[in-house]
Formats: sequence, C-alpha cells, structure tokens
Amino acid sequence: MNAEIAKFREIIIRQETEFPKAFTNYEERDYGILFHNAENGESYDSNHAVIYPERIVELRPVLHDIASFYRSVNDGLYFSVYHPFVDNYFINNAGALKECGYQFTICPDARIMLLTGETAVSAPRRLEIKRIEAWSERAERDVLACVENKPHFAEVLRRSMGEGHYLFIGYLGGEAVSLLAFTVSELGITRFDEMGTAIPHRNRGFAREMNGFAADCVRERGFPVAYQWPAHKTSERITTEAGFRVAFTLPAGYACLA
Repeated sequence: MNAEIAKFREIIIRQETEFPKAFTNYEERDYGILFHNAENGESYDSNHAVIYPERIVELRPVLHDIASFYRSVNDGLYFSVYHPFVDNYFINNAGALKECGYQFTICPDARIMLLTGETAVSAPRRLEIKRIEAWSERAERDVLACVENKPHFAEVLRRSMGEGHYLFIGYLGGEAVSLLAFTVSELGITRFDEMGTAIPHRNRGFAREMNGFAADCVRERGFPVAYQWPAHKTSERITTEAGFRVAFTLPAGYACLA
C-alpha cells in the first residue's frame, strides 16, 4: 500500500468510526463510542458501539459495560458492537464474546473505493436532480418514496441535514424515484452515505445516473476525494462507472447479545 492510500485509509477509518455523530446521540468512553437513539431503534447505525482495540487491555469488562449502558437507555433496545478495523478481532476474542453473552457475525471485507477515475456513465440524463437543503414534509415524503417507506432511514437523513451534508433527489415527471446523499467531512474526505431507488423504478439506470451526477458534483466543486463502500456487485459496478476504484479493504462484522 503506497503512502497516499495509507493516508486515506487512516482518515476513512476515523470517518467510519465517527460518522453517526451527525445524526444520533452518543457517549464517549476510553474504549470507544456508544451511539444510541431509542426513538429510532430500527437504525443500526444509530444504535451501536465502536471499540478501540489499542485501548483495551481486557475485553470482558468492556462488553459488560456496553450491555449495561444500552439497558440503561432502553432495556429492549437492539444494539450491536461493530467489528473494529483490525483483522480477525472477533475471531481472536471469540471466548470473551461468548462468555459475555454475545454472538458475532463476520461479513465479507468492505471494499473501499476512492473516486480517482473519470465518470464513464453514458446513459441518457432523464432525471431532474435537486438538492434538498432543508427538511420538510415534502422532503420526507420524497425520501420515503425512494427507500421503501423506511421511517428510520428518513430520520437519519433528517438529523443529518446541516453544513457539509448533500442530499439529492432525482425526479421523473415530478415523481421522486432515486436519492443519493454524501457528506463533505472536516477530516478531508467526502463520504457517499446513502443511495436508494423506489422499487417500481429499479433496474432502469437511475442509480447509475445519480452516482454519475454526484461524482461530477464532487469534482466540479473541488470537494475532498470521495469514497464509497458498495453493498453488492451491482452497486460496485455502478460505482466503478462513476469513477470509483477499489483502494483497499477493511474487516466488517458485528456482535450482539445472543
């Protein structure tokens, strides 16, 4: 890994650790951060703990403290501990996790993609793409139309509104059909946060169009280099067409009480 990519890796790890501060409550501990919002319990990013392995001598008391904290917030609140960005951390600490009542899931490594190429989106521009700069009943309705009526998703975007946050909605004949949001971070990186397309309008190239538009926006406005974390192969293909390239991978997974 060259020096420039290594620099971006450290910045992105910090951004991935701290980005929920923009939309949920949190408490900081010596060992990590506890994010919580009992009023938005379906949002995993709003209700999880991150831990700093380099600051932890003994994991068991940390796990007990995390469980105790979330019980104090709301005894029935679902929460998880996100896998730290250290290879095999949960596997190497499987005994402690099990003793403390946690079960863990290891996900495929996240393929972190940086916007270092040129946009190759050749699809026709069919959408009227607007930036949503203030939350309103109309904005909420349009967001929900694009994300399968998931209220927790709309709440995250509502609370994210502010300086450095860009929410775009693509309209077709006045109907909201696709959205994309990104954040220009004070850390010197641009994080592509959320994407969504209304079910009746999927597989028509609208997500590709939104990605191409947003990538061009980052370049034209001189924003810091952007990155994405594609959820699947289709998303990665669309992201690649927008000019993103895989730079490195990060371990992913989560642990929750059994």
